[in-house]
Amino acid sequence: MAEEKQAKEAQLAYSAAPADSVEPVILKRDGLPVFVVLSFEEYRRLQKLAERERVEAEAKWRERFDHLLAEVHSHTAQYSSNEIEAEITAAFNEVRKIRYGYRGAD
Repeated sequence: MAEEKQAKEAQLAYSAAPADSVEPVILKRDGLPVFVVLSFEEYRRLQKLAERERVEAEAKWRERFDHLLAEVHSHTAQYSSNEIEAEITAAFNEVRKIRYGYRGAD
């Protein structure tokens, strides 16, 4: 369990407890936790853990994106780039027409 201190006791905590203790020291102000003092080794461990979680989340995101992209490609493989571009342009012009009364190159 982490040690708890009042913020006023921070000077004492900084001078002795963190250097001698493996456990984090929780500093409180008005009875509420505001800071945690922990060893540098623990800080580095937590930083590495956060980085590993970030990399794993990014890898999952990329895997999902690649899967969705492959799915889109499988649905559009039968069309040429020109056909796709023509469909997108037609849809774009239709939306403009509906929203703004704009008449594009119909």
